[in-house]
Amino acid sequence: MDRLDRFVKGSNLSGVGSMSADKEEKLHEILMVKPKNGFWTVGKLNGKSKDSPEAINSRLFVGNLPAAGVQLVKFTEAFAKYGTVLDASLHNRFGFIQYDCAEVARRAADEMCGFLLEGSRIDVNVASERRKKRNPGEIMESVKKIPRKQVSDALVIICNRDIRNYSDAIIHRLKELNIVCDSFFWSENMPLQQIITDITKDGVLYAVVVTEACAADKTINIHVLQGKNPKAFRDVPLGDGFDLLERDFKKAQAARAQVPGYL
Repeated sequence: MDRLDRFVKGSNLSGVGSMSADKEEKLHEILMVKPKNGFWTVGKLNGKSKDSPEAINSRLFVGNLPAAGVQLVKFTEAFAKYGTVLDASLHNRFGFIQYDCAEVARRAADEMCGFLLEGSRIDVNVASERRKKRNPGEIMESVKKIPRKQVSDALVIICNRDIRNYSDAIIHRLKELNIVCDSFFWSENMPLQQIITDITKDGVLYAVVVTEACAADKTINIHVLQGKNPKAFRDVPLGDGFDLLERDFKKAQAARAQVPGYL
């Protein structure tokens, strides 16, 4: 059976079974290496079984995936930026990513744990460190016990990959203001308001929405999510937007300082 067919038939998530031709092509672009008869045929895992120590140390367990499901292409693409992905699989609310070397897997685990994937903050671990908890029921139960990373102050929602440079400049400026932020590529099949509602419940202070119009006009859209009067500021000139965020964030920090036990 072709590996792509195996992905489609092995997934229980909605939408994967009717994968379009362009998504199939995207998967083939990301997953350049094919295993044969349970053994990896190229790269640093050459000739090694998928259950060999080398393979297991290069594999990630990814838990707490979105309850509504995630497309296999998007799941794989999120991890492909770290290195060659040999294999990927999805199983309801958890999945696995197979890299070609342990160093890449470790870096991806460190940086992707706590990443916001389609509205859900995922848990990522090297599979070898969870080897005794591979039963799906035990895995999902253990995910609930994993402490979450500190909630970010802001989520930057990027509406088009072509404006990544503009978005990166915004993220850089937010970090200069000591605002801890995550970034997220928005897609049309995900209601923007639902994303904002979800992160508001998580305690995120700001949603910063960056569109093509923002990049063209040097503006920014800011949603202040917490406090007595949450507000949305649209098409704010970039400098004014940063001034607004700086003032509001100072107030938020002062309010946090009054909460007993807040770190």
